[in-house]
Amino acid sequence: MASNPYVKSLIWLVSFGGIGYGLLRLTEPSDEKIAKIRATTAGVHLSEEEKKKLLFLKKLQSAVTDKTPVYLKKSEDN
Repeated sequence: MASNPYVKSLIWLVSFGGIGYGLLRLTEPSDEKIAKIRATTAGVHLSEEEKKKLLFLKKLQSAVTDKTPVYLKKSEDN
């Protein structure tokens, strides 16, 4: 049965998939490390264009969560 190439391929696929998953779980950073990295790099090296994109994405995200439609908002409401 081990001479069948499909069985061998399946065994190799499962074994390397298991090894990859094990390494993924082993090297996963903790939540504290992720929060620390995000706090230290929160817009320090952003160009003007990247800052505009970030502001645009924040406005889009607030438009999604807000109840009133965007086209009914006035410029004073921002």
